[in-house]
Amino acid sequence: METPLQFAWELYTRKFEKILMLMLFTTLPLLIIHNFATNYMYVVTPSYSPIYSFADIYYGLLTVLLFIYAQVPYIRFVYNEYRGYENSLRNAIYHFIANGFTVFLFACIVSIFTTIGFMFFILPGFIFLALLFPIPYLSIFDDKSVWNSYKEGLRLGKKNFWKIALILIITGSIEFLFGIFITIQLFNITPSYAAQIITQMILNLLIFPFIIILLTSYIIKWRESSEVLEVSSERRQR
Repeated sequence: METPLQFAWELYTRKFEKILMLMLFTTLPLLIIHNFATNYMYVVTPSYSPIYSFADIYYGLLTVLLFIYAQVPYIRFVYNEYRGYENSLRNAIYHFIANGFTVFLFACIVSIFTTIGFMFFILPGFIFLALLFPIPYLSIFDDKSVWNSYKEGLRLGKKNFWKIALILIITGSIEFLFGIFITIQLFNITPSYAAQIITQMILNLLIFPFIIILLTSYIIKWRESSEVLEVSSERRQR
């Protein structure tokens, strides 16, 4: 893959109907769970400070967990489209239902350690997340458990750490700033909390898939480049 950004944008716009199906059947239910769960946490969790609450920890943990797990169908969909496989949408949903459990377990572990890292000035948690980020991608590419993709994924994460970190920072910042802008505009129209929640969910539904499609495209490119380098190195040794 030579131009991941172009490929991601063309795929997002050209196959939007199929991506919309993934949004409705996979991402939307997880967003609803996230919204109800986090609101419940803030209601029942005691706050010992006007600035900081234990609910913030639970919020961060659940957000990272669902962020990793929700990527599964999009990763497989992009891979299927890139390889030219038939029934790419059906296969992506199948992977989400049947083969996403190991990714979910992996996401549980990563979310715990990442949240602990975020508690220590944010940076350790972000570094941990970026290093392990490619592992579920390779797992979905190869149709293997994350535990069998751990070494290659960690190696790819180390090699492309700054690229992964930069993409996460840029896309996350754009989504955050755009969300603030829309929220401010919405406040001028209506003070309804329900309207704000629904609008934020719609924004997440539209932006999140493109971010994952873009990241998947880059990881495909980095893996192909790594494989070419390994083959070239083996030939030189012979």
